[in-house]
Amino acid sequence: MLFNRSKDKIFYQTMVDATTNIIEAVQLFRENVETLEEKEQYAERLKELEHKGDDYTHLVIQELNKAFVTPLDHEDILKLVYYLDDVLDGIEACAARFVYMHVNKTTPYLIQYGEILEKSARQLQEAFVALEKRDFDTIRRISVEINSLENEGDKLMRESISALFEESIDPIELIKMKEIYQKLEGVTDSFEDVMDVMESVVMKYA
Repeated sequence: MLFNRSKDKIFYQTMVDATTNIIEAVQLFRENVETLEEKEQYAERLKELEHKGDDYTHLVIQELNKAFVTPLDHEDILKLVYYLDDVLDGIEACAARFVYMHVNKTTPYLIQYGEILEKSARQLQEAFVALEKRDFDTIRRISVEINSLENEGDKLMRESISALFEESIDPIELIKMKEIYQKLEGVTDSFEDVMDVMESVVMKYA
């Protein structure tokens, strides 16, 4: 197995734990955008998960600094944890914007983004589980699926922003929602960034 030494297990387990944290975050995000009626409470909970994600990143870095031999190249492990952190940071940043930009009404586009993010997060965790097993076929399949979800996110961003300009809405509202839609599309990009690193790992070890 790729992570076949006892000390290597901490790298694998910490990254899987980080994906579990991301799944919890996107579930909260989906709940939040159903109504946005309790956006302050959700923003606080997501901030807590973002801090937890930072802890996972720091743990991996600490272990890398102590380890002479690692299950993957140092650079690949660092990229994986940093991109995982980017995913979580992006989700938390969107929830925070609902609060300080005073977004009080949800939209069908926000709900669709929530669905895309949750699907991506679950696929991402499956990919990290597959990594330990050297199940490279599964990783390749998931990479294709997350790429497809990223394309959905990109299409949704264009549709949502187009709708903003078609509707007669306050210019301030347009600016706020345009920024949030673009930020959410950026989160889907971050999922794809993780899988790009995964694919490079597969090329090295397959």
